[in-house]
Amino acid sequence: MPAIDIPPTKSSLRRLKEDLEFAYEGYDLLNQKREILAIEIMRNIGEIRKMEAALSGVLGELYAAYRSAAVEMGSDTLSRKSCFEKRSYFFHMKYTRLMGLRLPTIRLSFKRPQVTMSLAGTTAAYDEAKDKSRKALESLAEYATITKTIMMLSRELKKVQRRVNALEKIFIPQREEAKKYISDRIEEMEREEIFVKKLIRQRAEAQEG
Repeated sequence: MPAIDIPPTKSSLRRLKEDLEFAYEGYDLLNQKREILAIEIMRNIGEIRKMEAALSGVLGELYAAYRSAAVEMGSDTLSRKSCFEKRSYFFHMKYTRLMGLRLPTIRLSFKRPQVTMSLAGTTAAYDEAKDKSRKALESLAEYATITKTIMMLSRELKKVQRRVNALEKIFIPQREEAKKYISDRIEEMEREEIFVKKLIRQRAEAQEG
């Protein structure tokens, strides 16, 4: 007996064949989607490795500039001055579509830098640290974009893989088994029907004789 309970009729067999045709088509499409997602993940992993190296360099330069400013101004003074700085950038979020996903793209646009004439006690190292921080923010935005993209692609790949496994190991095998069972039963019933018809005809001929 098959794992699914379906009456052994021709209409059931026809529905099973339609379900299987649809399942195989979906299986092929999901496999294609899985391959595309895997390629995109690998491509973004390559990008994020380059970005990590670049970001490490940018942050290293920022920390060095910050340390220089802290030595010249004092860490307490530097902290107080930085608290009075106004936000110098705008945050933008755009989306691109890939295989039904809305992948975010984070971008920053910076305002025109203003020279702070009234901040007494600031030094050239302080201005340099401000400039380095802008570059660090740009790198962080790109890094966040790629990181979020990889996370979303990976989650989608897991979902696709579960669906592929369900079709490959449960849905399709059960219906293939049911199709074979119903086909065999229909053939058996047709043979029985032919045998009964022959038997009836033989008896009718014997009675006529």
